[in-house]
Amino acid sequence: MKHVFILKSGTDQQFLNQIIACMQGYQYEFRFTQNLDEAREIALEYQKQKCRLYAVGGDGFVHKVANGMAYSQNELVVIPQGTGNDFARSLYQSRDPIQILKKSLTLKAQPFHLIKCNDVYCINICCCGLDAQIANQVHLKKYPIIPRSWQYMMQILKQIITLPSYSLNITYDDLQIYRGNVTIGAFCNSQYFGGGFYIGYHTGCNQDLIDIEVVDAISKKELPFYAYHLLRRTLHKTKKYHHYQYSHIALDIQQNVNIDGEIFGRGHYDLKMCPHALYVVSEKHINQH
Repeated sequence: MKHVFILKSGTDQQFLNQIIACMQGYQYEFRFTQNLDEAREIALEYQKQKCRLYAVGGDGFVHKVANGMAYSQNELVVIPQGTGNDFARSLYQSRDPIQILKKSLTLKAQPFHLIKCNDVYCINICCCGLDAQIANQVHLKKYPIIPRSWQYMMQILKQIITLPSYSLNITYDDLQIYRGNVTIGAFCNSQYFGGGFYIGYHTGCNQDLIDIEVVDAISKKELPFYAYHLLRRTLHKTKKYHHYQYSHIALDIQQNVNIDGEIFGRGHYDLKMCPHALYVVSEKHINQH
């Protein structure tokens, strides 16, 4: 099997040398991108081959590679090199890219679902509300001298000052499921968002269903309570938390949304679960039957 590393141009040579050392004895090649869209285009080139593709980047980069791989027989390995690296948290015990690479060479790929959001595939989480606003701002405003892992925290602190809420309407076959202002609206295919916060409490528990986590708009007075439960992974036990699971839904959102770390516009979205649309190499068992 050919091993294809899809990387951003300008990737550090020392890191490349570490990959080369790990891949001795394997057939591999490096493909460098000039922009995110090119990551998808490169993945599409291998649709008719049996390859293992390595997405070396953050969640947005992985999103593009996955969209180029959907419904192929190729296998995806995620090598985290981004700001949040949320999807990688659901797959591996370590977040060290070289440790992950070494471990991946001993692992088989597992079938994985994707959520189709209008005309794009979501591999991790589609979200609106506070997290989407934070994630979108992280991508719009970069702080080169600040470690990437701290940039989410800076935006969290900034958004907490105003603590906005956002209008969300969810329907299933024209039946209204939810309507109101939300602090969190997460449509989950995996467990983590916002740079390491656990949100997909029921992801993978039922076949072919989108895991929907909604938290009503909260006040500044309520913020410490809900922040505590978010950090403790017990948000699902709070009063303003709502949980639903559907195979397909429609959303109307008056805010830019965030899909796998990428910004998408406000408006109408049709979400549909697509079973076994991808093969993913994971150290953890993927509970998607």
